[in-house]
Amino acid sequence: MLHYYEHSQKRSDKVGVWLIKRASLINNVREHGVVDFKGMYTSVLSPDYKFPSSVIREDLELEGTIVESIRKKQEKKYALIHLHGGAYVLGYNDTYRKMALRYLDSDEDLTVYSLLYSLAPKHPYPTALEETVRLYNHLLAIGHKPEDILFAGDSAGGGLAIATTLYLRDNNIPLPKALITMSPWTNLAMNGESHEANKYIDPLFGEGSKPLNVKAYSRRESVLNPYISPKYGDFSRFTSLLMFVGGDELIKSDTIDVAEAAKANNEVIVHNFLGMFHVFPLAFDKMSSSREAWKIIREYINNKLRG
Repeated sequence: MLHYYEHSQKRSDKVGVWLIKRASLINNVREHGVVDFKGMYTSVLSPDYKFPSSVIREDLELEGTIVESIRKKQEKKYALIHLHGGAYVLGYNDTYRKMALRYLDSDEDLTVYSLLYSLAPKHPYPTALEETVRLYNHLLAIGHKPEDILFAGDSAGGGLAIATTLYLRDNNIPLPKALITMSPWTNLAMNGESHEANKYIDPLFGEGSKPLNVKAYSRRESVLNPYISPKYGDFSRFTSLLMFVGGDELIKSDTIDVAEAAKANNEVIVHNFLGMFHVFPLAFDKMSSSREAWKIIREYINNKLRG
């Protein structure tokens, strides 16, 4: 069953949208390179990042892949696998640490596992998928029940979360309780209704920006492979989905098409925030729409884990 909600653009958000549009004129933003806007957004991963004193941080290594885990107390019942975005070529960073902390605030018994998966083009498909499956199986092995595990991912990380769940289902591995996605990149064929409708209004991926490098991740594999582009997957016997998307996104249809494909057999909730851009919840408390999205996420996590 599909529950679809449209959120009108808040007047107070228009300043944030204007700032994003101005930022999109900067070469490194337009070309999806390294940026550091200090308090707003950074693609830098600091070696001396200061977590709140209430947070316990640990690094876990799984066959050479680093997982940064955070929790608030020793005993932890629930787990959330956090998969960052970056078109599979850009890595985990301090902004994603802020995102992990925001997930952590949803439940005192939650541990957030942020996977620093290997990046393309050096490590194309299926490396990131295999590393995500390995982390999930590790959580099962140390005692977490599938119904106590959530996946959350944005952009490429959202697509990876959905693709991984398809893989788990196809290999008879018990599925996580639910997935949370923000602007998931689910269709590396780069087509769909919004690719035309939003071509000139998306400030980050629209006309004038550098096209996303599809081949960096897919390499010689077909982009129609559902473990690369989960839009083309079979969503029978799947799990619950909470999906966020910005109304002005070039890849808006990547969310809508998956929701339509999954709705017959699963609970799917879509929140379309009109006038918003790619992964707008990363504005955190700076925009009304971002605050509203995080409120929905917090309530969803609480309902899924404790409902």
